[in-house]
Amino acid sequence: MDRRTLEWVETMEFRRAKPEDIPAILDVQAANFVGNLDDVERRDGFLSVEFTRRQLDEIASQVGIIIAVSEGCLAGYLCASCCEFNRPFPLLAAMMRRFDAIDHRGRVLAASRVFIYGPVCIDRSYRGRGILRGLYETLQQEVVGRYDIGVAFVADDNPHSLRVHVDGLGMAHVGEFTFSGKPYHILAFDVRSGDEHGAASKPAVEKT
Repeated sequence: MDRRTLEWVETMEFRRAKPEDIPAILDVQAANFVGNLDDVERRDGFLSVEFTRRQLDEIASQVGIIIAVSEGCLAGYLCASCCEFNRPFPLLAAMMRRFDAIDHRGRVLAASRVFIYGPVCIDRSYRGRGILRGLYETLQQEVVGRYDIGVAFVADDNPHSLRVHVDGLGMAHVGEFTFSGKPYHILAFDVRSGDEHGAASKPAVEKT
């Protein structure tokens, strides 16, 4: 582990987003939305969904938005929302229709307390410094006792994001679905119990 990188991560602030953080989140979102990127830029990952200010405010008020802040600048964010919030979105609704037929570690998604993980985005100037791990660990602390399983989706043409979440964070590939002719992967992970957070309280460094 690179000592300099570890020291840098330890100075990063990870916390829930406040209303005054939303404009910065919108800026990072716009800079990484798939429709705003060329083919070369998309190789480093992209956002498949774009939210409005009102939608981000709603997400922040429920499960929450976790942000990483460095010297007053937004380095990245991770959204987490309840299933009910996502039902009006056709893409998310298509994924959730598969929950009756998908299980994670013996638990059927439709019968579990599930929340939707994502989107997550790291500002391009802060990538490769372990920020995703810090966002993920902070989210785990926020949802303990409230949910059993987190579920994410990744577009098939976004291998960077798939690799980061499966190989980097250890999420399980539990299914697939298609929307508008485009294939997507469904990933799932357990919400840790309160006793498990002590060993995972300090973010591990990884390239994201």
